[in-house]
Amino acid sequence: MILLLYNEKPTALLPKLWSRDFILLLLSNLFVYQGVLMFIPTFPVYIKQIGGNDLQASLPFAVISVSALLLRSVSGYSADLIGRKPILFLGLSILLIFNCSFFLVSAIGLILVLRFLQGIGWGMTSTVLATLMSDIVPCHRRGEGTGYFALSIIIATSLATIMGIEVMNRYNFTLVLILSTSLVILGLCLSMGIKTAPTKGTLNTILLKNAISWDNLFEKQAVLPALLCFLHSIPLSGIMSFMMLYGLEMGIQNSWLYFVGHISMILLTRPFAGKIFDQKGHAAVIVPGILLMILGLTLLSLVHSSQGLLIASLFYGLGYGAAHPSLQAWAINRSPANRKGAANGTFLSSIDLGYALGAIVLGTIAAHTNYAIMYRLSILFLVIFAVIYGWHLRNFTENKYFSEVSSG
Repeated sequence: MILLLYNEKPTALLPKLWSRDFILLLLSNLFVYQGVLMFIPTFPVYIKQIGGNDLQASLPFAVISVSALLLRSVSGYSADLIGRKPILFLGLSILLIFNCSFFLVSAIGLILVLRFLQGIGWGMTSTVLATLMSDIVPCHRRGEGTGYFALSIIIATSLATIMGIEVMNRYNFTLVLILSTSLVILGLCLSMGIKTAPTKGTLNTILLKNAISWDNLFEKQAVLPALLCFLHSIPLSGIMSFMMLYGLEMGIQNSWLYFVGHISMILLTRPFAGKIFDQKGHAAVIVPGILLMILGLTLLSLVHSSQGLLIASLFYGLGYGAAHPSLQAWAINRSPANRKGAANGTFLSSIDLGYALGAIVLGTIAAHTNYAIMYRLSILFLVIFAVIYGWHLRNFTENKYFSEVSSG
């Protein structure tokens, strides 16, 4: 009888995706990411305006990625033990404090120190937001739900870049700071309305029973998707950090058009990519995604006009919109249900590491050559991605994605 009821009305027995908490989470995530990521295209320009060189211009993105990386796994583990809300509130508070500190300083060295400290809050905040997503999204719709969560990040990234470039071109870095701080405050207010499960004990009791160790901080089942994410984050760091400078090098003032195409294709991808992932497995989405990203970067390295930038962004955006959310959903579903925080910490750490390494390595390449060659060489990281992923598919074939789904 239970089986008959399930066959007749399966959706009636399953939790819904679009709950109040999920909507609040998406909006909070959107505003927080937008506020933080407005600095990525604008800080390099600001550093050069106050006398910095190309390598120094790449460091604000690199140092926040490094400090966030150091906090990711600790934050994920702490969120599993202590609770989501305390870690989230602390992280957002640190973000806001150091956002405001940039109003008071203009020395490059001090800016980098403050940026590093800001990364502590960023590592805590972004990890807990992703963990909340893992809690809220029903297991049977995790590919789709993770896709929408990733979409909120991608929209935030594109809007932040467009806004940042336009505000920097028309006004100044001070207005960028004001807008960034306002968006983070709005995200904080929304996030406090999300309901979370109560903590199972006091902080002292939890810490006594759960000693922090390397195995606790990192989730081994999430390492492979995290490694692949690391590789495809390196080229993206070059796009996010240097697109405005690339446009100036090419004589293209409206380089923000790239992110219009990028976000448009991701919006087009989302309605069906997550569903394909849930039904057919990660390979059906990741393989075409990585090939499209390679094509998009190739075209980007050859453009000479705003129209060329837009065309390149369409291919890259389509591929990224398919591949990135699929990697995150894969990482979560490979991991045990009680290790969601650690799995997200492991996965997001790979993004930070990719961004940090990418900003420095690609910035150094650009300083000795130009941005076009830099983008061309960044394709190598996607080729390595394809080789590792192809080896995994050949040697560890997973006939059905659902075989990896955890009980939570």
